[in-house]
Amino acid sequence: MESPPVKSQQVVIEILKLLPELGKALATSVPDRVRHQGISNAQVRAVVHLAEYGTLTMGELAQGLRITTPSTTGLINPLVEMGLVQRERNDEDRRVVRVSLSQKARTMAGQVLSQRRREVEQALEGMSEEARLHFLEGLQRLAGVYDTDLPLDTAGGNGGAS
Repeated sequence: MESPPVKSQQVVIEILKLLPELGKALATSVPDRVRHQGISNAQVRAVVHLAEYGTLTMGELAQGLRITTPSTTGLINPLVEMGLVQRERNDEDRRVVRVSLSQKARTMAGQVLSQRRREVEQALEGMSEEARLHFLEGLQRLAGVYDTDLPLDTAGGNGGAS
């Protein structure tokens, strides 16, 4: 098997340099009005995840956040105390706990997502529609390498065929 051309190797190196920085930036991209409510970045992630996926069991939330269930409990307990998250036990199986957002938390998540949407729109500014779709496909492919639950072909790409 031939190694990729030097230019391709350099692109890979640059992407690998950017990924940790992007991860940090996304994790800390929180509007000031949310940050001043005394909620941690990890708790913001949990609130945004619940806003995007709706009511979840603690196990589902842990899986979605890629943390352990005990860690999720540690994130959720203060959010319950702040009135941002409601906990509900399953009547049939009391071990199953489902969590959902209060209206205040949904508003907070909306603020975070609006800010992130503006940031992404700013980054895409000046790119052609075709370039945007290629960029999206590249991100989906990269995410698919790390998460088998994500389809590789959601942007109308070739499903991973080369």
